Amino acid sequence: MPKTQGYEAHAAEYDQWFDENPEIYQAEINAIKRLLPQGKGIEVGAGSGRFTAPLAIDTGVEPASAMRARAKRERNIEMLNGTAECLPVKDSTFDFAVFITSTCFLDNPLKAYQEAYRVTKHDGSILVAFLERDSELGQQYEKHKHESPFYQDATFYNYSEITDFLSQAGFGNFTSVQTALPETEQQKTSDILEGHDRGAFIVIKANKI
Repeated sequence: MPKTQGYEAHAAEYDQWFDENPEIYQAEINAIKRLLPQGKGIEVGAGSGRFTAPLAIDTGVEPASAMRARAKRERNIEMLNGTAECLPVKDSTFDFAVFITSTCFLDNPLKAYQEAYRVTKHDGSILVAFLERDSELGQQYEKHKHESPFYQDATFYNYSEITDFLSQAGFGNFTSVQTALPETEQQKTSDILEGHDRGAFIVIKANKI
């Protein structure tokens, strides 16, 4: 069963976070753009279209009706009603599929990534952006998730777990970037670095193999 309760009841609060944290939001978009494939894409668990629109992704799938309504009202985006584990699209339709902070809400990440494999073309790819559980910020989210209407039912993952799901689904050749970094004199939170060992927001790109 999709973990949509918090998003049905608090859709406006979800959007408000992006308005109140524009620097982090833009850093996340910039990190995704570093690895975003070319062509026709589908965003799985697209929410209210906060990433779908600025990334110019063709199609979004979202199970929460309140989020689909906001996507239409606020961003003029039509979202398909569906779940990640059973995408309402035909085989080999897209050049790539993206999951942006949606994996932690999935009932079955492996099955969802297998669906992404099904709906992408033979030379297609997948992009997964997620909150790294083992990062300092990820540990804080894990510790306090019961206090959040959005994350109380979430299951956070680390890089190894995500890449293991992707490998089992048939993807490989991993590339990653990271942002939401610990701020130092030499490093801003919004900087974007290669790899996955320092940031809280990790973006992985993988290809069908």
